[in-house]
Amino acid sequence: MYKQHLLLSLEKEINLLKQLAPLIEERDFDYRPAEKVRSTRELMQYLSNIGSNMMRWFVLNDLTKEEWVKIREYRSTLTLANFTERLDKQMEDIKMYMEQITDDDLFSKEVELPNKDKMPLGMAIINAPIKWLTAYRMELFLYLKMNGRSEISTREAWSVQSS
Repeated sequence: MYKQHLLLSLEKEINLLKQLAPLIEERDFDYRPAEKVRSTRELMQYLSNIGSNMMRWFVLNDLTKEEWVKIREYRSTLTLANFTERLDKQMEDIKMYMEQITDDDLFSKEVELPNKDKMPLGMAIINAPIKWLTAYRMELFLYLKMNGRSEISTREAWSVQSS
């Protein structure tokens, strides 16, 4: 049950990002709220695979320097047109990694986050991919608002709208 709750939380974050995706316009792409802060494009690049990358980190533990170079190259090809597709791919990958995790793993397998914190896998999933997707999704929402998108409401940021 816990595993399913974690997966549903990750899926909700991806769905909220997909809901924001069509609201992003070309004029938003290079918006940067301050010097030395990510642009909307850079934020979208990060959001396009950070959840699946961290799940890969936890499950396969194979993210070498070379793999991170490939990840950065992949991120650099992000466009407005392929952002939703990338989010869909990320969710597929997250599901694939979650299938490799047992309920017992969530409580007993210790993993290390990139900052070297060690914790049980379930707690790590909450403290890394779920929190990061949530925080950076809200940052994306705020970027759109700060860039003059007053028609976008909090509803788009927190509640998945049915089609």
